[in-house]
Amino acid sequence: MADYDNVLVEVDDGVATVTLNRPEKLNAISEGLRDDLEAALRELNPGDAVRVIRLKAAGRAFCAGYDLTPGRWQRAGQEQARGTELWELGESRIGKDREGLRQSVERWLWMWSYRKPIVAQVQGYCLAGGGELIGACDIVFAAENAQFGHPAARGLGIPPTLGMWPAKIGMLKTKELLFSGDMIDGREAERVGMVNHAVPADELDDVTMAYCHRISRLPLDALSVHKHVTNRWYEIFGLRTAAAEGAEYDSIFHETAAFREFARISEEQGLKAALAWRDGPFADGHGARPKGQASAGDK
Repeated sequence: MADYDNVLVEVDDGVATVTLNRPEKLNAISEGLRDDLEAALRELNPGDAVRVIRLKAAGRAFCAGYDLTPGRWQRAGQEQARGTELWELGESRIGKDREGLRQSVERWLWMWSYRKPIVAQVQGYCLAGGGELIGACDIVFAAENAQFGHPAARGLGIPPTLGMWPAKIGMLKTKELLFSGDMIDGREAERVGMVNHAVPADELDDVTMAYCHRISRLPLDALSVHKHVTNRWYEIFGLRTAAAEGAEYDSIFHETAAFREFARISEEQGLKAALAWRDGPFADGHGARPKGQASAGDK
């Protein structure tokens, strides 16, 4: 296996464990992390010596979302005009944003279509882009005290695939979480169907690995058929088309005054101040921002 800057890979008896390894940023999704994860999955794809992928994360959080480091995440403004002719006026901001989001959705759908089962193991925070990550996985185990949600719904936009929530937890619960930006714990995530099993945090690693080894006793041909025939049902229902629509709606959200104000505060005062501005009105409810999370993004 190649060495990667942002993920670790270990193979044990038919199961490859891929570990997100940006613990200092709560494994927030940077371009480097996403590129390394995809490269590792491509390297593990050939052959049947590895039949199951276990996806876990180092540190106290599975994934706090997309990396919101100021200066890196804001959508680019309108390009400088190259001239005065119609075709020289450059691209619109929303057009460039939409294209970037469309490409992001395709990357998640590539994971959704990966031929080998991907089993996620979630501890701590799994927010925003982290929800999209587990949405592309096949099975999810979570610690009972893990936290799931999309606080960025309050001012930054949607996760374009919605983490597959409409397909997994239904219309009513999806709207409830998006309307509030509140979080739910692992037990509630299991109850509503966002994850398969919630277990005590100190048992999470052993329970998930035992399941991975159990299903790795099947031949890869069988696992692939089981995975893709189930996925095909949801694709016939319209899952792929619906996921693509997320790029359209998220690019619209990014033109709102709330999004622009968050970006301004983040640039001028730092990310922590921007998050405090966004989450302040919710500080008296169970959706208040968790302590110590300001160093990484949740969009």
